[in-house]
Amino acid sequence: MKICVFGVPDFPFGKKALPEPRLKKIEELYKAQKVTQIQVEFVTEKDLKTADAVICPDDKRLDFLILDMEMLEGKLERQPAGEEKALLERAQKCLEKETPLSRGEFSEDERKWLANNNFVSIKPVIIVSAGETADIGPLARKAYDEAGMICFLTGGVKEARAWEIHRGATAVEAAHAIHSDIARGFIRAEVMDYDGLVKTGNVHQAKASGILRQEEKDYIVKDGDVVEFKFSV
Repeated sequence: MKICVFGVPDFPFGKKALPEPRLKKIEELYKAQKVTQIQVEFVTEKDLKTADAVICPDDKRLDFLILDMEMLEGKLERQPAGEEKALLERAQKCLEKETPLSRGEFSEDERKWLANNNFVSIKPVIIVSAGETADIGPLARKAYDEAGMICFLTGGVKEARAWEIHRGATAVEAAHAIHSDIARGFIRAEVMDYDGLVKTGNVHQAKASGILRQEEKDYIVKDGDVVEFKFSV
């Protein structure tokens, strides 16, 4: 996941681990040799268009929104008609209130149109005070959540790991997050609820007690699910 930090040239950009506290317990239960956290990448405004979310200090809010205001004015100058004109005018009212488009009242199709037309404030935007940009951990977590991301967990002797997926992802999409071969050869997902596993206190007992479920491709993965994929390639 890429997070653009707008207007803070001295921010420590680059890849950072996004700590997942539940991994500590997975490490213990599986006696894993290592733990791998999700990585997020903080980028400058040069990579704004490829970012998944934006962190913007409040004193840079107008500088950021001007990017969309200029884009919008250019489109209105072409005198669009019908639904496009109505959408642009609603977007204009939102921006005039110094509100990012992501916080406006738009349908899913309208949001896709705005994103496809390079309106940058339709991305999840987190407005913070200037001092908050020094607190990287909470910033990363908030941006991750605002972007609609969750994680599922895997465990084994070699590794306990958190995997990044979008909220609403299916089991086969989660499998693809690990490797395309696992998604292509997907047979089933063996899923345990994290709280149920921890309460049992033992992986083998948890599986024997019925906590483990067999799920198909279309299962919607929940945040914190502990998953093992069965596949054949």
